Amino acid sequence: MSSVDIAAIVIELQELLGARVVKAYQPGKEEIRLKLHHKEKGGADLIIEAGRRIHLTKYKRASPRMPSNFAMFLRKHLGGGRISQIRQLDFDRIVEITIERWDKKLSLIAELLPRGNIVIIDETEMITLPLKRRSFSSRKIKVGETYERPPSRVNPLEMSEYDLTNLCKQEGKDVVRVLASELSLGGLYAEEVCEKAGIAKKKKVNELAASEIKAIHAAILAIFEPIITNDKSRLRAHIVTEGKEKVDVLPFELSSYANKEKVPFSSFNDAADDFFITQIAEDVEEKAKTEHEKEVGKYERILKEQLDALHKFQLKEAESIKKGKLIYARYTDIEERLLEMDEKKKVVSLTLPDTDVQLDIDTSVSLHKNAGAYYEKAKVFRKKREGVERAIAATTEKIRTEKEKEVSVEDTLMPKRKEVRRAKEEWYEKFRWFETSDGFLVVGGKDATTNEIVVKKYMDANDLFFHTQAEGAPVVIAKTSGKDVSADCLSEIAQFAASYSNLWKYGFYEGECYCVTGEQVSKTPPSGEYIKKGSFVVRGRRKYFKAALGLCIGIEKDKSRLVACPSSESQKKKLDIFVELEPGGDLEKNELSKEIVNFFVDSAKDEKKGEIKQIVTQEKVLSFLPPGKSRIKGFYPLRK
Repeated sequence: MSSVDIAAIVIELQELLGARVVKAYQPGKEEIRLKLHHKEKGGADLIIEAGRRIHLTKYKRASPRMPSNFAMFLRKHLGGGRISQIRQLDFDRIVEITIERWDKKLSLIAELLPRGNIVIIDETEMITLPLKRRSFSSRKIKVGETYERPPSRVNPLEMSEYDLTNLCKQEGKDVVRVLASELSLGGLYAEEVCEKAGIAKKKKVNELAASEIKAIHAAILAIFEPIITNDKSRLRAHIVTEGKEKVDVLPFELSSYANKEKVPFSSFNDAADDFFITQIAEDVEEKAKTEHEKEVGKYERILKEQLDALHKFQLKEAESIKKGKLIYARYTDIEERLLEMDEKKKVVSLTLPDTDVQLDIDTSVSLHKNAGAYYEKAKVFRKKREGVERAIAATTEKIRTEKEKEVSVEDTLMPKRKEVRRAKEEWYEKFRWFETSDGFLVVGGKDATTNEIVVKKYMDANDLFFHTQAEGAPVVIAKTSGKDVSADCLSEIAQFAASYSNLWKYGFYEGECYCVTGEQVSKTPPSGEYIKKGSFVVRGRRKYFKAALGLCIGIEKDKSRLVACPSSESQKKKLDIFVELEPGGDLEKNELSKEIVNFFVDSAKDEKKGEIKQIVTQEKVLSFLPPGKSRIKGFYPLRK
């Protein structure tokens, strides 16, 4: 930031006077953030980066798990204090923030010039702690030393025409250089002053006429009037752009950028925040990409080693089997060769004619046992091979996962994304449920306790009650209120009830289910009998159904919620994306739920992945899975 930028920022920061310091963080080596709260303005985050910038920010940065010593010092000595003053020191790139507390008054000095620093000083201007300890020829930045600012230059906003005349007596220097360095205006504003004053920027200052010096002084007062008058309403904050690139950020318009595109902002703090975050984001993203590539490279190296080991074990396994088979195939030949060799060694090596295989034969045991030994070696190598194959599958999956990760700074730099907020959960969402094709709500219990709740609290006399004969089946009610239900919908409810029963657990693909009205169901047992929790007495005539077992877990069309429903064609049409399950399979529920979650996330477009991750959680999927093991029958839309 230039001195002009800092002056504009400080004008706007006056709204923080009275704000309380809530907490301090140090997310970067040179950067601190003060979390503030103003009783009228609310919360605010002030960012100070030594040697670079100071402004309010709406962007988040991940802070270290363990706060730094400097951050801890700020929390201890500034926490709870209120900001009583914010000022720029003599148009230098130095800002002083005074914070008063019941027990002390400290000042935070932000040096934003090259080799800058952040220094805490007390009322006597003694340094209590600097961010960086430094020694210069003219000053020392150390604890216990009196704080001295870097050598100051002329303040152009308070300079008289007489002072400017004296400044222009230097020989051999260009006007633009004197304005840029001696007045701390920087090259851009120095050129703007020359342009407005009508002075050639390369003209020597000692050759300027009195009228030209007067014009320069008038140009300075005109250009910087919003800053001189401390009038933030006259600031016109904007970012200068060229295509997609952000070229510069300014508190007011300059003729240098007259033909450039500009993006206006309501405040210079907002403009500076947006401008600097782009630069920070590029650095962080580049670093993230490098780390990401390192991680992928690490797994690729591991995979290469695993593939080499796999090849070695495959060869050794094949070689051992080949030798075992060869002993049986050339049994007689080998016996004859051993007799001819007449060697008394325990282990002899021989190569049979027409082969290039060397056999190591243990003469103390039979050839049958020698062949068996080679087969045992093959088993050892096979187990090693299978272990490596599993490791290769795991490493390949890690590489795939790493490559699919989005290298983004969104989580660390961008405003926190709003979570997908659903409407208040309906009462039936605490249970298993779905809506029939006719629009009737169907609710099922998950265990004995929820079976009791569903029947006692939510079932009416004219609703339908579904249950299977198998023990451990859920109670399923259809909220029909006595209305007619189509045969197709009755089949859907029966399938739902049967699928969540132990029929699924035992691997059946079809089961029997019955249906009665709510008034036929009671908790009153026959005299002398007892009904356990979650069970009921059903009296009167029952209607039976044969139901195929099958479930779908998917996201409803035009709705941001995950549902489980029977696998009928009419139910599938209500889903935007889903998996179809059937009884059986080898995967445990945990592994299966992970695979289902991955399918939903992988199928989503990049901009929707975050939303899907919030909707389709492993915990939610686990709650939808029926008892026992399940097999994925299909993915819809089909996996590529």
